Amino acid sequence: MGFLPGVGTPELIIVGIIALLLFGRNLPNVARNAGKSFAEFKKGISGFQDEIHKASRDVEKTITYNPSSSKSTDESRPKLTQVETSNDDDFSAPKFDLG
Repeated sequence: MGFLPGVGTPELIIVGIIALLLFGRNLPNVARNAGKSFAEFKKGISGFQDEIHKASRDVEKTITYNPSSSKSTDESRPKLTQVETSNDDDFSAPKFDLG
């Protein structure tokens, strides 16, 4: 079986026998209900994926990139100055002050 690696025919037969012992005559109804539940789960997941894709398309429509109008001068950019120097024993990132 390709969908469950390591589970062969003897294992599936044992699982089938255990399911038959547990559910008896109700096994077809249990399998039918499990199939319906799985189908509903798949519909819910695909609906969620559709919403995510729709939201990302909506965001992409609102974002426009125009390189000629986005040129900025160096004066408009904030200057980064290092506030605190760290010694060799300190492994934290340097801290900067926008100013």
